Amino acid sequence: MLQALPRFASRYSVPSAVVLALAAMLLMVAVAWAVLAAGWVVQGGGGAVVVAVAATAEASLLAQARVARIVTVALAPVLALAAIVPTTLGAMPYDGDGTLGHTVARYAGALLGGINSSSDWAFTVGLCGVLWLTGYWLGWMALRERQGVLGVLPLYAILATNVVNSHNPNAVALPEGIAVALSLVVIAATHLDAVESRWGVSAVHALPRTRTRFAATVVVAVAALTAASLLIPPATTGDISARFFPGSKPGTGNGGIGAATIEFNPGTIPGGALVSHPVQVLTYSTDTAEPVYLRVVDDTQFVNGNWYPDEGGEQLASGLTHGGIRFPSGTLPRDLSAAGGAGMAASATVHADMTAQPGATGSTSFGLFTGEPLSSDHAGIVFGIGPSSHNGPLYTVEDVELTEGGSSTIHVKTSALVSTATEDQLRNAGRSYPAFVQHYTRLPDDGAHQSATIAELAAQWTQGTTNAYDAATAIESHLRDPRFFQYTLSPPAPPSGVWPIVYFLTQSHRGYCQYFASAMGAMLRSLGIPTRLVSGYGPGTPEGTTGGRQGARQQVVTTSDAHTWVEAFFPGYGWIPFEPTPPSVQGIFTPFPRGEAAVTGVANSGSSATPAPANTKPGFNDPIPAAGLTVNGGTAASPAVVTGIVAGAIVALLGAYVLWLLLPRSPRGAWLRLEIVGGLRGARRRPAETHREYAERFGARFPRAATPARDLAALLARGEFSAAGADTASRRRALAEWRRIAAGVPSQLLGRLDRSRARRRLRG
Repeated sequence: MLQALPRFASRYSVPSAVVLALAAMLLMVAVAWAVLAAGWVVQGGGGAVVVAVAATAEASLLAQARVARIVTVALAPVLALAAIVPTTLGAMPYDGDGTLGHTVARYAGALLGGINSSSDWAFTVGLCGVLWLTGYWLGWMALRERQGVLGVLPLYAILATNVVNSHNPNAVALPEGIAVALSLVVIAATHLDAVESRWGVSAVHALPRTRTRFAATVVVAVAALTAASLLIPPATTGDISARFFPGSKPGTGNGGIGAATIEFNPGTIPGGALVSHPVQVLTYSTDTAEPVYLRVVDDTQFVNGNWYPDEGGEQLASGLTHGGIRFPSGTLPRDLSAAGGAGMAASATVHADMTAQPGATGSTSFGLFTGEPLSSDHAGIVFGIGPSSHNGPLYTVEDVELTEGGSSTIHVKTSALVSTATEDQLRNAGRSYPAFVQHYTRLPDDGAHQSATIAELAAQWTQGTTNAYDAATAIESHLRDPRFFQYTLSPPAPPSGVWPIVYFLTQSHRGYCQYFASAMGAMLRSLGIPTRLVSGYGPGTPEGTTGGRQGARQQVVTTSDAHTWVEAFFPGYGWIPFEPTPPSVQGIFTPFPRGEAAVTGVANSGSSATPAPANTKPGFNDPIPAAGLTVNGGTAASPAVVTGIVAGAIVALLGAYVLWLLLPRSPRGAWLRLEIVGGLRGARRRPAETHREYAERFGARFPRAATPARDLAALLARGEFSAAGADTASRRRALAEWRRIAAGVPSQLLGRLDRSRARRRLRG
């Protein structure tokens, strides 16, 4: 295959400038891809790719047109705005002033300082400006100045900055590797063009197939270097990166011990770095317009800073036990009216319709619920705390194992309770906890007093609070405050013997959801508040933003939506969720709404809550517009529009190539086009063939072009072997001969096509 590429280029005489321009544009696509893969851009990032390619194409055209350098510099601002403004204008957030002057000022500020801005739009505009400038520089330096190394140096700076500062370095590995490989191709092609240019000035003629052999060598060398960079590190047994970055270790998190990919795991084990490789695991719809979290397993056992599901090993209060009860499809065997209840006083029932892929809940087929589990249309076993007789209904439900699923896709319908208790109701709930929740206040230590350290911090953060709810919200708010804690998928490793959450709370202040949830859960338990962690999934993404179909909108959930949050028990209202994880590139995690806002659009089933008002705003079950998809307040092009843009770009490139064929600027350019036409008809020029010999063979293939082809060959030879070169009259005559050839060839091509069709009809 590698040898076929140069043969293809040689056979069809693809101009070196076209190959170099395409390589430069592909390089800019790879660079923009790497930046987007790092997760810096929340919305509208796709326009950065368009801007990068447009800049390179503009510079390449100016370079080929031999425009003066001063003109190229003067045109730069105009061309930059022509590429950036149409791409980003639709995503500009409205700030109350839509005048032209204000808009210009906003663009100026975004172009100059957008890279350092916290605004998504300003950052996108600033990024587009940087990519446009580097693409423009690359196109000009490669095709006009023939300085490939200088052309790619700014790109190397972008790639290095991107990988060093990325929260997810593994996600940028592929695009950065492709970018480096393409940069080597650009450097090599530019070098060859520069060498051939010097040979032409010195009247040195290259040996036949020099360009083909050079291209083949470059392709093989780039492929070998890329393969080596991909294969050598995994094949080594030593941890080379640890020598440069001591203290690093594999991540655990939702991927489990030793894994580094975000995915569901029933335990909560804060660990090392994670990477996000989203794979769809389920889709669902509910009868509420509010986003819902999907619970899978409750983690109730705290051991050495980690949280695990209850396996029944701990001693419970008299008359209680942890076990499982089999149930047929329908209502789960649980007692919602037991002392303290599970929230019957203020709650609403939310129904969910889900389709889960194999492995969505790990190796066990667990049920997924939008709150406190109520029912499932699949039979299974429900686990939790109940009477020691094992005959009565459970007081708590920690997880539900379904008898179906496992290795096959499962479609299940469930219902669950979502609390509609208000903040005032929760503040006044008191602390008269029933016996079955005392199990959720245990916080064992490891002998190094690390639990005591957590307790001291909890006491400091909640100083002045007078009830459990205010204490919980104080801890939640402190963890979500960006002045104190930051979300990252690459948390620093703790010293040996120190719990990750203790190091997180006291030193690093950086982590992902398991760090935030584990820390808050431990702090609440240190205050005597019954607490458990919930492992499951965040709300996911509306199907409309991922190319959904017409009709009822569903949520799409991927492995990267795996999430952990906190629940605390309040007498009379049951388990109330809290969200200590701040917003991040992995998800927009917001505090759980209280009162009726928790279940907008769902009728309340609780005795003390009033029905929620009908939902009048665009919501969860609205049909998806056909013309386009609305994402985060901006409008993305529909598939038809994208297809039209791609088709238009292809037509424009073909049109530009046709114009290039018809409008040469020199006798040598005219002859090059003649060879291209001949190659397309199978009459490729042979390496040892003179211009006149090839013109004779070309004329035999196209009789109407025979005379102008011979004249063009004579004019070209006279110009090449004359000390003074071709004069003005000869150049004009050569271009005129080429126009005669170009006018005669198409009709003969069509004539041959008609004769071929006639022969096929006769044979048929």
